Amino acid sequence: MIWESIHSNNRTNAGLRYDKTTSLLILSVANSLDALAVGFGLSFLDVSIALSSTVIGITAFGITILGLLLGTKFGKLAGQRAHTAGGAILIAIGTRILISHIL
Repeated sequence: MIWESIHSNNRTNAGLRYDKTTSLLILSVANSLDALAVGFGLSFLDVSIALSSTVIGITAFGITILGLLLGTKFGKLAGQRAHTAGGAILIAIGTRILISHIL
């Protein structure tokens, strides 16, 4: 993300296009794999599947709507800086996870 934000030269994203059916299918498979991992994790816990599914669904819907609204506003304001900040945040999260597993 950081590399693309620095070297984009204000051109459009030539990679994954989110308005094409193939791209949407790929993204939906990736999202479904995340849900599968959560389902496996919940199977080891003594929780109500109906309650868990309801809470997860409502939370995901709310955060998705919030992200859409905020992303539209901040995307126009932040522009390329948002890509750089997002990449830095992902690197920080990955580094923290790596350090916590090493120590």
